[in-house]
Amino acid sequence: MATIKSSQINATDLDFDTISENIKTYLKGQEKFKDYDFEGSNLNVIIDMLAYAGHISGVNTNIAASEMFLDSAQIRKNVVSRAKDLGFTPASEKATSAQIEVKMSNIRNANQTIPSANDMTLSRGHNFTTVYDGVTYNFVNTTSVVPVRDNTNFSYPTVDIVQGQYITDSFVFDSQVKNSKFVLSNSRVDKSKLEVSVNSNGGVAKYSLSTDVSTINASSRVFYAQENEEGFIEIYFGDDVLGKGLVDGDLISATYITVDTVHADGAKLFSMADAINGFSNATITTLAIASGGAEKESIDSIKFKATKFYTSQNRLVTLNDYKAKVSEYYPNADAVAVWGGEDNDPPQYGKVFVSLKPQNSDYLSVAEKAQVTSKLNQLNMLTVRPEIVDAEIVKILITTVFKYNKNDTTLSQGELETIVRNAIVNFDNTNLNNFDSIFRHSNLVKDIDASNSAILSNITNVRLEKKKTVEIGKSEGLVINFGNGFFHPHDGHNKASGGILTSTGFKVDGDSVNTYFFDDDGSGVVRRYSLQSGVRVFADQAAGTIDYTSGKISVDAIKFTSTVNNDTSIDFTVIPSSDDVVAIRGSLIDISVNDIKVTGEVDTISSGESSAGVGYNSTSTSSY
Repeated sequence: MATIKSSQINATDLDFDTISENIKTYLKGQEKFKDYDFEGSNLNVIIDMLAYAGHISGVNTNIAASEMFLDSAQIRKNVVSRAKDLGFTPASEKATSAQIEVKMSNIRNANQTIPSANDMTLSRGHNFTTVYDGVTYNFVNTTSVVPVRDNTNFSYPTVDIVQGQYITDSFVFDSQVKNSKFVLSNSRVDKSKLEVSVNSNGGVAKYSLSTDVSTINASSRVFYAQENEEGFIEIYFGDDVLGKGLVDGDLISATYITVDTVHADGAKLFSMADAINGFSNATITTLAIASGGAEKESIDSIKFKATKFYTSQNRLVTLNDYKAKVSEYYPNADAVAVWGGEDNDPPQYGKVFVSLKPQNSDYLSVAEKAQVTSKLNQLNMLTVRPEIVDAEIVKILITTVFKYNKNDTTLSQGELETIVRNAIVNFDNTNLNNFDSIFRHSNLVKDIDASNSAILSNITNVRLEKKKTVEIGKSEGLVINFGNGFFHPHDGHNKASGGILTSTGFKVDGDSVNTYFFDDDGSGVVRRYSLQSGVRVFADQAAGTIDYTSGKISVDAIKFTSTVNNDTSIDFTVIPSSDDVVAIRGSLIDISVNDIKVTGEVDTISSGESSAGVGYNSTSTSSY
């Protein structure tokens, strides 16, 4: 029997229809089925069964092959496993934390004696509660605090609290169980709060979480923690080479914080749920609002960070090394930016600047900055000092007017305006809120037009706003760098109406009556004025400078006594030279969603209300 080329099957085609046709082509290449009509025949059923089996087998094989590699894996346990091969451990859930001050007054026992400070110790795990968005959440303090006593008054100046509850799991080591790993009973664990101790022959020793095997030896009391296939945290110990090993009968205790499924980030008011030595009349002041709650690291984040972690090799030399380590040390970061001191403005040689934006907030607390800096100092070069700086946030103020054909929709103008606003918010969430991002005006315009079929066009204007915090009662100069040029068609532009700069109000030393504002004269000079019967009265016509090309504003030294903003800040608003906005160095650009202004207008021509443009109103492409 002769071999026919058409009888060869293409093994790379794995979809059902192609496999079926390939089988038929193969059979038609055989003498017995040369002129056979497969359609509608019983044999066709068998062919379909074979094609189905081949299709499923091919799909499963492709999935299995894809799951072998970090960049193509989609199943979490496989992504975690591949990351583990690179020495990277994904971040666990993180409990929301806050800081409070507790004061208790007139504390006397029934016999009028005053308890000692030790008797009024605030033990670890003491329960506090907060109500946020109508839901009650439980918090516990992380360390025991002995109060400061003043007669009958007891003060707990700084109490760190976290959302959740303390849980303790116990295990017994058995050497007969190979590769012993102990799985924590709760699936939602803040690994950073995990504490492990081992009771060996009556002696209890604390063990620390190992993060760098190069620093440990055979006697190091360390434990390892990782996420298992079911998503639970499992702990294990050394082998007397990389960490001290355990012996039969050792009792292991693991204490940790359980993490709620909903994080109370933003909570400000707390109350004491448990009494201290029978007393509960406490006054609580919030020092740092609740923040930092996070879910376990996402699959995309693991893929992104694992390779960068591997390339850093546990040392800090390049900027990417710093970026990888900061992401590891502070997994709750939404975005991280790193730049050398030589690229800073002004240059500061011998430094590496790190800026990061936490989830659910704009800035790190002082304590969080110190913690990250301390960890970086353990690995950086001796001649280089890392410095954590706040992200410079530039807000984009959007004003949109869109035209729509009322004959093409049953929605009201207000409903269309809501759709457009949501499109702008979605654009912000998708494209911005990250370092090195670019706001592309034309892409936003396109998204607005595409948000509803009845929308025909839109005119979208852009302004920029940056907040500058001032120190009340201190004479200081201000520098506000937008990193983007300002609109400046000619010297003296819009001088009579305040140029392109506006600000929120403030008061200055020596004048408790007038509220002042900043503007510019259109020729590079910042002015300070108050409004008298709606007219600008200038108190200082040379209060600073404005560089329209670089986008930098400098205000001369001035002693502020108050600001209109409650956070002692002044908002500076400018008109950019380009509607495309770029984030530089440690800057983040973000659409101010609370300031979005959307107006819908019926397009009278398309709706048949006018012809030849008679009575047609158009919106200016410029708000200048």
